[in-house]
Amino acid sequence: MLTKTDTGAYALFTLENERLRVCVSELGATITALYYGGKNRVLGYDSVETYLEKGDFLGATVGRYANRIGGAAFTLDGVRYALDANERGNHLHGGGIDPWHKRRWEGECLDEAVRFTLRSPAGDNGFPGNLTARVTYRLDGEALRMEYTAETDAPTLFAPTNHSYFDLSGERDCLKATLRVNASRYLTVNEQLLPLTVAEVDGTRFDYREARPIGENLDHCFVLDEETACELTDGGVRLTVSTDLPALQVYTGSGLHAPFAANSGVAMEPEFYPDCPNRPDFPSCVLRPGERFSKYIEYRFSEV
Repeated sequence: MLTKTDTGAYALFTLENERLRVCVSELGATITALYYGGKNRVLGYDSVETYLEKGDFLGATVGRYANRIGGAAFTLDGVRYALDANERGNHLHGGGIDPWHKRRWEGECLDEAVRFTLRSPAGDNGFPGNLTARVTYRLDGEALRMEYTAETDAPTLFAPTNHSYFDLSGERDCLKATLRVNASRYLTVNEQLLPLTVAEVDGTRFDYREARPIGENLDHCFVLDEETACELTDGGVRLTVSTDLPALQVYTGSGLHAPFAANSGVAMEPEFYPDCPNRPDFPSCVLRPGERFSKYIEYRFSEV
């Protein structure tokens, strides 16, 4: 079942079946609630005004580029582009004066799905090319699937993600949740969380190939070995995240702002590698005219 509720400037769409109920707003194409087993499993704010005020990206569609671009600049086809710098001189999550998660995405009802469209003009937060981005949400039994597509009229970057924070137990303590990540490698980082090297997880605190409590703060990128990216288990519920994107950022919310405390939820963000526009040794997220970007993220729930 799919319903649309007009709530003023931003319509709210609700997808529902026997197992899941998901609410997605036109503001940022944002997941504002995700109910499984009758309980909301994600963090969300109580009002549109709070989403517009805060900067924690709760449930938002992040773009044009998820994660960090060092020095808030990159070179593409010999041309250097300066971006809005919104974190210690770097560019984070497409942020700037008018970030995507604080814009209206035009929502439309499809056959048991809802699609959101955003048209991003050339020069938007410094990125080249007129880009049309879409994200489609649909339910499949106990799974929510998000499908990302985009086209451009000039070479540009496109590397989106969803930035939901999960609190499966409702106890606001993600560090006790059990995590398994299908990644034998991760990215080492400097003090600004920009990548340095691709390293083996073996023998490090980043080895989550066997399920174990998260235990400590993470804000790190894992290089995925397969499309089943990770499993998070807490409160008798397991969440399996799958994707065809190459990496997964795991962030335990150490910097969350009120009304949430640190570690109230964990974000598991399928993505391209951070700073890949400045690292030719990383997989490229360049999108060119005539190409169609197409990637997916799936959240599948089960009882344990």
